Order: sequence, then structure tokens, then C-alpha cells
Amino acid sequence: MDSMLPKDAARAVGSYLRSADRLLPGALTACAVSGSIALGAHRPGRSDIDLVAVLSDEWRQRSGLMARLRILQLSQLPRLTVRATRGMGFSACCNTVFVWESELARPVTEIRPVASHVGEVYDSYGAFDINPVIWKELVDGGISVRGEDVSDWGLDPQPGALRNWVADNLREYWAPLARSVSSGKRRLTASGVEWCLLGQARMHHTLLTGEIIGKEVAGRHALETFPEYARIVAIALAHLRGAAIPTSPPRGQWRNQTARAMQAIIAESLANDLP
Repeated sequence: MDSMLPKDAARAVGSYLRSADRLLPGALTACAVSGSIALGAHRPGRSDIDLVAVLSDEWRQRSGLMARLRILQLSQLPRLTVRATRGMGFSACCNTVFVWESELARPVTEIRPVASHVGEVYDSYGAFDINPVIWKELVDGGISVRGEDVSDWGLDPQPGALRNWVADNLREYWAPLARSVSSGKRRLTASGVEWCLLGQARMHHTLLTGEIIGKEVAGRHALETFPEYARIVAIALAHLRGAAIPTSPPRGQWRNQTARAMQAIIAESLANDLP
């Protein structure tokens, strides 16, 4: 594991798995890394770590499972607090979705998640990251950190469902977010610009090509495909890279330009999705 993961990720995953073994002895039978690491887009000290953890069905009837999973999430806080006090930020956090071993080979849209946690949010019986995009990331580049290689997991990412899932995600999440950004009053942060634009650009690229890309590549894709919004995309890329934020456009214009770029990307994405 250590040789295949970035050093910060290897330390975080190792600590997380040790905590899992103490809290849920024998429960976690397999685990793999998806997200930015699977895409070759991990940024040491800035990127979180996305995990898919497989639980033994023997734990289905155990009492206190959800409480133990919640404690597992919170077990990261001491390490993250140390990082924050050293000026390293709350990065290298393990965000995990849990799946029963007997569910793993089912079509991804039919899998019933056990639970998940992302940052400070814990979701009992829910997991957004069990979807065709994340499963394709796993199949194409997922790194096993426990158990068999991901290629032996028998995953079914439902490639035929990928385009519809992405288009639905644009309609149901990104389009309302674009309207919210457009109508908002408070100034948009650079982090907000990054989230709004680069996430959408990833969706646009996937609808065009069927491939999953990271935020850096998505930013370059947006610059090439939507050059009229290059200045606001440059704000998003600068924040992603931890670089100095450009002075143009001025911050007072970020919200309006971000909303307009989002609307254009959504419109172009969904036009490409038409049969």
C-alpha cells in the first residue's frame, strides 16, 4: 500500500484502518482508494482521500454498528487537529462509503449503502459516492489497500447508465446550484468558484468523452471549451493549485461570472446529451 499511495495518503489510510480494526474487529474485509488518487490528480497536503470500504455480512446483526462507524469517522480528528495547528489545514481526511460484502458485485445503482461520511457529515444508510462515476474511477484506477485487487472485486459500474447519471446530476444538483449562485448576495469565495466551475467542467467532459477526469484537467478543458469564461476559470484553477489568486476579475464580479459560466456549461452539457 505505502508504495502505491502518496506519503500523506498512506499515513492517513494506515491510521484509519488501524482505528477501524480496533472499533470493528474483523469487519472491514476490503478497502480501496478512489477519487483524486485513482485519477492521478492527488495534491499532497490539499486533497482528501476517498475510500470504498467493504464490510463483512457477519456484522449485519451486530448492535452498535452505526455508532462504531461514527466513532471511526471521529477518530481522525486528533490527527487532523495536529495538522491544522501546524498550518497544514484539514486535508488528508478519509471520506468513506461502506458497502456490504454481499452487495459489492451488484449493479452500482442497485447497491444499498451501509453508511458514509464526508468531512464532518455522517450519513446512516446513505452514500452519494456509490454511483457509476465513482465505480468507473475504481475500475479504471482504484488502488486496493486491503483485500484483493479492485479488478477482482467483480464491480459492475453500469457503463450504459453513466451518461444518464451525469445528466441527471447536472439537472438535479448543478442547475439549482447555478440558480442559487446567481441569486446570492454574499461575495463568492475562491473555494466556492473552484467547486462550482471545476466540478461542472468534469461533468461536461464526461458527457463528451465517457471518461472521468480530475479538477486540474477539468479546468484546462473549461479554458479550451469555454474561452469566454477564462478569467473566472483561472480563479478556480489558482485556488485548486494553491497559487496566488489573480486580481482580474475583481472579487465583486466573481459571483456573476461564475453563475454565467455555470449556466453556459450546463446548457452545453445537456445539449450534448440530447439523443
